Amino acid sequence: MTIPRDLASGALILALSAFLWGVTTTFDSDPLGMEQGMPATHMPRLVLGVISGLAVLMMIQSVVRGGGAVGAPPPWRMPATAALLATAAALFTTVGVPIAFFAVCLCLPPLWGSRNWPAIAAFALGVPAAVHVVFKILLGLRLPMGPLAALGL
Repeated sequence: MTIPRDLASGALILALSAFLWGVTTTFDSDPLGMEQGMPATHMPRLVLGVISGLAVLMMIQSVVRGGGAVGAPPPWRMPATAALLATAAALFTTVGVPIAFFAVCLCLPPLWGSRNWPAIAAFALGVPAAVHVVFKILLGLRLPMGPLAALGL
């Protein structure tokens, strides 16, 4: 019996998420009523919870669809995607989160073969806008805005 690749990857993601969740328990908590927006201990846990949920969904889909076996080398697009995401993360403080997300959302679909330019443009504009609304406006987090800070965003 072979283990589906997504099942192994999902288990690794869940293990890493559990470890990082444990790390968040060592964070200092803000005194009651002193935090602005979401406390520093909650944001990483929210992100790790979403990542874990998506990993479980990926694992379920792999079992249902019978994903490929572990051992085959990943396609060249996977390391290219990792490099793109790492570059965007490194540039968050310089260009700001919205511009970095815009660039990633503009580059990823063509990298993976999509050529539906109107949908790519809508995706590239919609994701940073949604991130801004949810995290900056609703949750009150102070995201690095880069050059857009001059516009009062």
